[in-house]
Amino acid sequence: MVYHKKLDRKSISSCHGINIDVVYHNAVGVPTDTLVITLPEQRPMLTTRHGYKATDVICNCHVPKELWDFMHDESRCWQETYGQIMAEVLTEANRSIEDIAFLSTGIKQERVAVAEEVYDEFWVLAVTTAGVKTNAMRVGVDKASGVERNGKFEKIGTINNIILTNAILEAPALASSFITITEAKNIALQELDIRSAYAPSLLATGTGTDQIIVASGLEHKYTYVGGHTKLGEMIAQAVTKSTIQAIRNSRGF
Repeated sequence: MVYHKKLDRKSISSCHGINIDVVYHNAVGVPTDTLVITLPEQRPMLTTRHGYKATDVICNCHVPKELWDFMHDESRCWQETYGQIMAEVLTEANRSIEDIAFLSTGIKQERVAVAEEVYDEFWVLAVTTAGVKTNAMRVGVDKASGVERNGKFEKIGTINNIILTNAILEAPALASSFITITEAKNIALQELDIRSAYAPSLLATGTGTDQIIVASGLEHKYTYVGGHTKLGEMIAQAVTKSTIQAIRNSRGF
């Protein structure tokens, strides 16, 4: 990777050739931070924002309150908006917004949690940020707070899970992994007794705007990652651990 401008950064983890850093930068004049995950090569992945794509850079950008009005200016497309927010990060990494996969959140990235599971030749990394104080909800029970019309959102609402593995996950396995990840996230919410912000008598199932990225590896083909498979078990364990810790980090305990 060629860097054109040196931004302050904090290393979170470096393993399996993957570097995870918090990068501090300005976004249209507002100080913020972005989690940058750099892979040793491009890898196929499935994301809730982009669908299916291949890249070697994954970002999770912190959008502070000072940028919320800017975020909801519908005169721009979301790619342009995020391109401006992450402009310094993209310039340093010599990438465009189309070159990367990214998620966003209102949580500072230093509160990220990373969990790893290893079994014989397989490994899984779960990288999670989580904020549940105001947006936790029980899906399908609590009323929706936003609507999409013609690609525009009135509101967006976040638990972000990024999963990395050395196992080859083709499209069906990438898709089925989202079930395992969602179930594991729910275990984390149950264990911490996270309640709906709208109906506190009910357990929350998520935040209403949760996002996922799962990146395939390059060895050891896996066709299915449900709970009956060892890799599915590893993904679930890593996601549960990282989500619990991320929620604790966001709450300061």
